[in-house]
Amino acid sequence: MYLVSAGQLSSLYQISTVVIVAKALHYGASPLMPVEILHLEVEPRGEGWYRILVDGKRVKYLSIDGGIYDDDDMCFPPVLVDKLPPLPPGDWNVGHIGKSGDSEDPQFVKTEKKILNGVCQLWHPTTIDVLSLRQEKRIMSNVLVVTSDHFELPVIAKFARFEVEIPYYDHETEAYRWLQQQPGDSIGPRFLGHLAEEGRIIGFLLEKIEGHHAEPEDLSSCQDVLSKLHGVGILHGDVNKHKFLVSDSRTVLIDFECSSRTNDTDAKRRELASLPDELSSVSGKGGTVEYPPDMYEEMDIIYERDGGWSDELLRQALKGQITMTSEENKAMLRKQRGESP
Repeated sequence: MYLVSAGQLSSLYQISTVVIVAKALHYGASPLMPVEILHLEVEPRGEGWYRILVDGKRVKYLSIDGGIYDDDDMCFPPVLVDKLPPLPPGDWNVGHIGKSGDSEDPQFVKTEKKILNGVCQLWHPTTIDVLSLRQEKRIMSNVLVVTSDHFELPVIAKFARFEVEIPYYDHETEAYRWLQQQPGDSIGPRFLGHLAEEGRIIGFLLEKIEGHHAEPEDLSSCQDVLSKLHGVGILHGDVNKHKFLVSDSRTVLIDFECSSRTNDTDAKRRELASLPDELSSVSGKGGTVEYPPDMYEEMDIIYERDGGWSDELLRQALKGQITMTSEENKAMLRKQRGESP
C-alpha cells in the first residue's frame, strides 16, 4: 500500500482544494470560519496529515489519529471538513485530533505554536508570500502554475507541503544556485525567487517553460543538456522522461532535489546511458500517467494479484485494453526487477 496524497486523489475525484464553512467555534469564537484543506497525506488505516488555511490568511497543520474517521473520509476533504471538531481558539499552528478519556468523539487533544523549519539556502533577492499567488493550474499537489503582481507572465511555484519535505527543497534551492553560477546556455528554468509562508521559506518560483516532457524522439537534445549538467560537475540523480522539458527553442532539466556535485565520471556515464530506456518508459516514474477511467478498478486488482505492473501491461492499459495474463505480467516484472525466473 502507498501513502495517498491530494495530488493523487485529484485524478480520481477531480478535486484540488475545498472550502467549507466549519462548525461554530466555542469560547466566543466566530461562528463562521472558512477552512480550506490545501494538502493532505494519509496512511491507509493510519494517521493523516493536513495543511489547512483558516479565514483565508492563516496556515495551520493538523494530524489525525488513525481509526478516528473512515479511511475514505480521511482522504476526501468535502466530507472530512464537516466532521472535524471545532477549531480551538488561540494562536496555534500545529494541532492533533484524537480521542481523550472516555469520550468517543474526536477532539483536539493538543495544539501548539511551533517554530517550523524552513529552507535555509537563501540566495535570491526576491521573496514572495505564497498566499499572494493566484493559482491558474495544478501540475502536482505541490507544483502550481500561478500568477503574481511581481511578474508579467505566469510562473511555476514549487513548495513543501509539510515540514518533513523541507530538506528536499532546501537542497534543490541550493542546486539552482549552482546552476545560476554557470555561464552560457541555461540548463534549467530561471530561478525567480523564494516562497514564504508566514515568514519561513518553503519553496521557490521558476520560469514557466512552454513545452512537453521528453519522448524517445527527443533523445539527442536530452543527451545534450544532461551532458552540460555533467560538464559543470553536477549529477542529476533522478533522470527520467518527466525531468526534461522540451520546447521549440531549447530543452531544460527540472527537479534537482536529488542532484549532487561530483567528479565521478562513471556515475555520469551511467546516468547518460540510462536515457534511452528512461525516455521510452511508460511506468509514470517521476510524473503521472492518465489511464482511461474504467481501467482503475482493473489496475488495482492486477496490482494486488501480481504485486505490480510490468511496462508492457502499462502500455496496454494506456490503450484501454489489457490482454496480458497474470503469469505473463509476473514474468515481465521479475525480468524488470532482475529476479530469477
